Amino acid sequence: MNQFDQQWRKLTALARQASDPRDTAMPYGFATRVAAQAGAMPFGPSSVRFENFALRGLLVAAAFGVAAITFNYATFVPSTQTDALVAADMVGDLLDLS
Repeated sequence: MNQFDQQWRKLTALARQASDPRDTAMPYGFATRVAAQAGAMPFGPSSVRFENFALRGLLVAAAFGVAAITFNYATFVPSTQTDALVAADMVGDLLDLS
């Protein structure tokens, strides 16, 4: 073994033996204070910016959806009976494998 490995083993052995003298228990009423402070905090400017960005994205997505339905409305509803018959014949031709 080289010198680095020996020093590393000594250091890790000492670290395992070390104890933390601090008290790790939460003080009385800590959770209540944290919840009360979180409820009393006003929304920060970053959350307002995110909310505006999300609202704009929703409006753009809705506009794209309306535009897609508007421009493709003719494919959803045949304008005359002949369009429906032609569409039915096209499906029949596609499915006719013989």
